[in-house]
Amino acid sequence: MDEKLKQLIEGLNKDMNAELNTIVRYIRHSSVLKGIAGHEVRELLRKEVMDEVKHAMYLADKIVALGGTPKIELETPAEVHDWRDVLEDALKFEIEAIAGYKERAQQAEAVGDIGLKATLEMFAEDETRHKEEIERLLG
Repeated sequence: MDEKLKQLIEGLNKDMNAELNTIVRYIRHSSVLKGIAGHEVRELLRKEVMDEVKHAMYLADKIVALGGTPKIELETPAEVHDWRDVLEDALKFEIEAIAGYKERAQQAEAVGDIGLKATLEMFAEDETRHKEEIERLLG
């Protein structure tokens, strides 16, 4: 397998795991939030879970299509209970996801997969929207 393709597949696995860990984190965090502010954050996280599921499924399928194997590496989410801590935690991971998708889009272009590049740029756009909504809630 070409080295650039191998690096792309490794990166896609990293991105897929970031999405899977975000799903787990959002489910855990949304379940513990209380109060009026907690309710709004709960609604945001629960809405975003479906985007993250779509991203993870696409990435897993693409890894296989490129000749790789999806490698699941779940992490235990941080124990946070305050809505502000939840959002700050989420913001950190959204910023990482945006950077990852930008890097992966460049790698996809380098191997000539323009469709993947376009999809990854769309994912970066989705994550940017998530980031901006989190920043709005943080004030």
